[in-house]
Amino acid sequence: MTTPSLRGYEVWGRLGEGGMSEVWLAKHSALAIPVILKTIRSPILAVIGAEKASERLLLEARLMARVTNPRVVRALDGGTTDAGVPFLVQEYVDGLDLAELDRRRRAILGVGFPLWYVCFAMQEICEALHAAHQAGVVHRDVKPSNVFGSPETGVRLGDFGIAVTRTEETHRETSGTMKFMAPEQFRGETLDRRTDVYGAGATACDLRYGHGPFPFVAEILDPDTTPHLPQPGSPQEAYFQHLIGQMLQKDPRRRPETAAEAGRHFRALAQSLRPHIPAGLMLDRNNALRVGHAVVSIQVGDLATAEADALVSSANFQMHMRTGVGEALRRSGGDSIEEEARRHGEQALGACVRTGPGSLKTRHVFHAVSAWNEVSCVGRAMSRALLLADEHGCRSLAICALGTGAGRVSMEMSANAMMTALRWHALLGGSRLREIKVYTGDEAKRKTFQEVAEEALRGQNEPLRTKVELGLPSAVGEASGEGATCLDTSRADRGDDPDGMA
Repeated sequence: MTTPSLRGYEVWGRLGEGGMSEVWLAKHSALAIPVILKTIRSPILAVIGAEKASERLLLEARLMARVTNPRVVRALDGGTTDAGVPFLVQEYVDGLDLAELDRRRRAILGVGFPLWYVCFAMQEICEALHAAHQAGVVHRDVKPSNVFGSPETGVRLGDFGIAVTRTEETHRETSGTMKFMAPEQFRGETLDRRTDVYGAGATACDLRYGHGPFPFVAEILDPDTTPHLPQPGSPQEAYFQHLIGQMLQKDPRRRPETAAEAGRHFRALAQSLRPHIPAGLMLDRNNALRVGHAVVSIQVGDLATAEADALVSSANFQMHMRTGVGEALRRSGGDSIEEEARRHGEQALGACVRTGPGSLKTRHVFHAVSAWNEVSCVGRAMSRALLLADEHGCRSLAICALGTGAGRVSMEMSANAMMTALRWHALLGGSRLREIKVYTGDEAKRKTFQEVAEEALRGQNEPLRTKVELGLPSAVGEASGEGATCLDTSRADRGDDPDGMA
C-alpha cells in the first residue's frame, strides 16, 4: 500500500477502505484544514483501468459539488495524481457515522436510538436528499454508514460513489446496498428521487429498530408484503411507522413526491419529542458545569495524578508515550501502559483504544488519537472516548485538553469539539458518567477552555420534558449499516437474506 502523493496536500495516512476505494486523511497545505482523500484501490484499477476509474471519481466529485447544502459533505477537488492515480478530495466531518454509533449504543445499553433522534437525523437526511434532487442528482445509496453525525456541524450525508443524474440511463446497472434498495433498483428500472425516498425510509427503520424493513429480497420485490415493524407503543411511534410505511411503498408513485415532504413530518416529530437537558449551568465557585447528569469541571493540574474510573490521554498514532501527557502517564504509571498500547498497532486519527492503568489511580487509560499537525479529529476521538467510558461502566472521567500539545490544535477548537461531543452524548441518554474533570496546563488555558465550554454546553432552548424515551430494546443483536454497495443481482436467489449477498 503506497501513500498517495498529491500536490498541495499533506497526506497523513489511510483511514479505511471500501469495496472499490481507499480513504485517506490529509491536510490542505495552505489552509491547514483536514480533508478526506479518496482513491481507487489498486486491484480495482487493474481490472477497470485508470481511465474508467478516473471518470467515476470525477463524476462523483462533480455530483457532490452540484449540491450546495450544509447537510451534504462537500467535494473540494478532484483529478489525477502525478503517478496517474485518480483522486477525490472532500470535506472531513469530525464525528461518527450513524452505523457505528448505533451499533455501539446497542452493545452498551441494549437499546437503539430514541425516536426523537431518529426523527432529527432523518429530517437532516431528507433535507440533504432534497437538495441533491433539486440539483438533478439521485444518491442511490442512502444508509446509516453514509450518514455522519458531527456534534459541531450536525448530520451530514456523504458518499456519492454510485450517485447518478436524473437524466442518466441507469437500467443496465444494479447498484446499492441490499436492505436499503428500492424494488426498482433490483429490477434495473429507471430511477428518480422517489428511489432515495425509499432508501431514506429503510434507513429510518434501521436506525430505530436495528434492522431493515424486509429481511429477504423476495419480500422487497413482493408488492403485497408490508414492512416488518413492531407494535407501536405511543401515538408518535404510530405516526413514525405510518410515515416510513408510505416511504417504503413498493410502487414509487405511492411514495411521498419529494424527500422534503417526508422531512417536514420528521421535523414535526423531532420537535415534539426532543428532550431538554440542564446544560451549561454553573454549580459552584469552582466554575463546575452540569451537562445532563454529569458535573464537568475544568481545572489546572496534572492528569497523571488524577483519580477517576478512566483517564483519557491525547495519544499519537504510533501509540508511543514519550512526549506530553502520554509521557507523564507513563512515568507515573509505568512502561506497561505504553507496551500494552503499542500492541494495538498504529491507529487512525480519531481512534480511541483502552489499556490497563499500570500504577495510576484509575481502572483504565483511554488513548485518544485526536490531532496531527493542526488537523483536528478531536470530536471523533472524544465521541469514542465517551463510548468507551460507557462500555466499561465508568462513572468518572479525567481528561486532558485533547490535541493541544504536539497536535497543535488551538485550545478553543479543542474545547468546542470536546464539549459539543459531550453534550450530544448526554442528549442521547443512558450514559453512566456522573463526573468529568478536564485538566489544563495553566490558568490562562483553563480560563479559555472554560469560556468555550460554557457556550458549547449551553442549551438550545429545547422544550422541557421530564420523561424521555431512551430507545427500544435491541432484540436483533448488533445494528449494522454496512454491506455491499455495488453488486450483481442477476444470479441472486430472491429468497436470500439481503445482508448476506455480495
